[in-house]
Amino acid sequence: MDIVAIFKEGIEVAKKNYVIFLPTVTVAVVMAVLTLIIVGAGAVSTGLMGSSMQSPGAFMSFLGTMAGGFFVMALIGMILGLVAHGMTVGMAKEALDTGTTSISSGLSIAVGRLGQLSVASLFVGVIVLIGLMLLFVPGLVASFFLMFTFVSVIVDNVGAVAAMKKSYAMVRANMNDSVVFFIAMIAVGAVFAIANMVLGVIPVLGQLIGLAIMGVFGGYASVVIVMVYTEMEKTAGAPAGSPTMKS
Repeated sequence: MDIVAIFKEGIEVAKKNYVIFLPTVTVAVVMAVLTLIIVGAGAVSTGLMGSSMQSPGAFMSFLGTMAGGFFVMALIGMILGLVAHGMTVGMAKEALDTGTTSISSGLSIAVGRLGQLSVASLFVGVIVLIGLMLLFVPGLVASFFLMFTFVSVIVDNVGAVAAMKKSYAMVRANMNDSVVFFIAMIAVGAVFAIANMVLGVIPVLGQLIGLAIMGVFGGYASVVIVMVYTEMEKTAGAPAGSPTMKS
């Protein structure tokens, strides 16, 4: 499998179907705006309370309010993130199959699989978190073997456990290609992250643009991972002795 060719082709597919970027970009911008609102409200509240903030009780109440606001925001972000991720994967698959896609079809797919995506996100998140707590490397390994879980949920319309098993099996069966793809995806993600950090120094506007760029990366990553997943499935289903793409 030519991973470099897939990354290049992914750019063309995404350019022809730019709506794939909209879910992740929209969620990134919405979360940034919500953060600014919460922080701004906290600043205004602090100014209005003035000297009363010196009271331990008032200060603790202020911290509790802020913590509650960020908790609600995190919950909203998690739900919106799952929907956006499901939409981009579904739209990427549709674009690859038919040459075109739409927001409505992506939303329909994501909402229809939201329960499965939520459970898969919980399982994968817990496994990776535990792995990261065990000297980081086990978490990286878990991320590697489970990287196709969400794609399988959307593309194969299966439950969380079945999708995790499918991801593990596909990675094991295509170890060399999987390693190259995993490292390449981390490298591309690092480039986008650096761009985000550079823009982050610019107050408000730069931060919003940076987050939008990360949203673009999310859409592009979905296209590429679906392409790799599809290619691996073709290889797995090819008759013995049939030609396949070389690594």
